[in-house]
Amino acid sequence: MAIYETIFILDSLIPPKDIETTIQKYSAIITENGGKVREVDKWGKRRLAYEIQKKQYGFYVAIEFEGPGTIPRLLEADFNYNDKVLRFLTYRYDKNKLKAIQMDQDKAKAKKAESEPVVNPVKEDAMDDTISEISEEETETKDVAVEETESVESIEEPEEVSEEFPDAEEEGEEEKS
Repeated sequence: MAIYETIFILDSLIPPKDIETTIQKYSAIITENGGKVREVDKWGKRRLAYEIQKKQYGFYVAIEFEGPGTIPRLLEADFNYNDKVLRFLTYRYDKNKLKAIQMDQDKAKAKKAESEPVVNPVKEDAMDDTISEISEEETETKDVAVEETESVESIEEPEEVSEEFPDAEEEGEEEKS
């Protein structure tokens, strides 16, 4: 199956409900005839480069799909019949575009693989051994912490230092004499 993209311009004066039903109608035509809709991109209301049927604005829609070669002919027949569609264009992706899509998908997979942590399967016995080793280390560190606090409490506090400076008093007495 080939990958296609169809872009069509709807009359901007029709209500939003009708725009949605028209998009759903063309998506249904694709799926009913053995195709698969990959992406529906609504570009929104835009000014036309030139007037079409005395209209200056249109609602642009792009549908990317994959399917057999009969689907574009069916879509174009319906586009010609529908007065709401001002213009349309359907084209098939070439080999270069398909390669670019494949490369983008590969990059996305690689980026996703880098961001996810690697999980190694571990046996339950090994997990139990690891847990017991960790708990033994924790108890040892707690014992060391208790010994450190006891040694800190046994240190005597230094004597209070007076705020007066004995050297300054001696200098003051020498100046008086």
